[in-house]
Amino acid sequence: MKRILLSLVAIGIVISAVVVVRGVPSAMTLPFSATEEDFDNEPVELLDAETIRVGQGGWYTIAELASYKRPEGPLRVGVQIGHLDNDKVPEELKALTANTGASFGTVTERELMKQIGEKVRVELEARGVVVDVLPATVPPKYEADAFIALHADGNQNRRARGFKIAGPRRDYSGLSERLVSSLTTAYASTTKLPFDDTITRRMTAYYAFNWPRYEHAIHPFTPAAIVETGYVTNAVDRAFLINQQDVIATAIADGVMDFLATERTPNPPAGSLEIPSMPLSGTVVCAPIRADRGGTTTPECVPGLKTSDGTHYLLEPKERIATTSLPFTTTVRGRYVPANTLPNYFWFPYEVRGFIMESEIATVTVAPL
Repeated sequence: MKRILLSLVAIGIVISAVVVVRGVPSAMTLPFSATEEDFDNEPVELLDAETIRVGQGGWYTIAELASYKRPEGPLRVGVQIGHLDNDKVPEELKALTANTGASFGTVTERELMKQIGEKVRVELEARGVVVDVLPATVPPKYEADAFIALHADGNQNRRARGFKIAGPRRDYSGLSERLVSSLTTAYASTTKLPFDDTITRRMTAYYAFNWPRYEHAIHPFTPAAIVETGYVTNAVDRAFLINQQDVIATAIADGVMDFLATERTPNPPAGSLEIPSMPLSGTVVCAPIRADRGGTTTPECVPGLKTSDGTHYLLEPKERIATTSLPFTTTVRGRYVPANTLPNYFWFPYEVRGFIMESEIATVTVAPL
């Protein structure tokens, strides 16, 4: 939790709402001087689709993403070789330098993926696809019809085996789940390897997917998947990774082609490219914690506004809210900041569209329980 709060404070968000005070929020009553006619209103920072920028370095505006069109040209796929050229990564990825991948004796994940990645390239190019074979460092704003990161796993338990495939946990393309499904089906049917269901958070928040935090990451609308092809530390999987690379490459190419044959217009999360108009009306409730963050040390209740369409916004109120008074219906004014402006967006624990900063609660009605 400390990391989350530090990240929030770093962008000027202080969740004072976690402090419980008795009674009704004092923001519901205003002194006459706050609404007296003929007084100049305080200046308000207006944010719109042209000024709100998201992604590390502010690569994208909301307007740019809303009007996105696929670049002209042939089908293109990025195939990243896990851990390749880790010693050449930029400063922002320096933590990768020490991670050379899984190994067993002289067999290394990196060398296996180089070999398999080359075979995947040949397979896809034979089917008319342009292929970029990429090292650990992804070009900034990398755009493709699909991005595949090739890896192999390891475990101190040498009986652990199988493959696993995952996409970004916060997928702006809206297409990665379909890519993962196509790859999983093809890989399972062709390789006959067992499926390993231990999908980790490190996979779904893989750095190359994480465009809010890293400059060297894929474009938000590039469908992506990380493929753990098997366990280097398991004797059966290791033998397969060494001796059946053509089978593995065919499985991956088949999965990619199955995906490319479907509709690929980006389908970002509903409302993610819209700027809400103030005031917003709804019910103040505990902001929803992401399902995969259940059981963590995340605070039990941080007040957020839930609108009639089910959208949640985290509140940073001028006056503290008594969590004992929840739920209550209200109208809120404030400054909207999208959640995807957070550097830790992929790790952010709440399922909220954004923040209502400096929020003023105009009216309060006790909501039915």
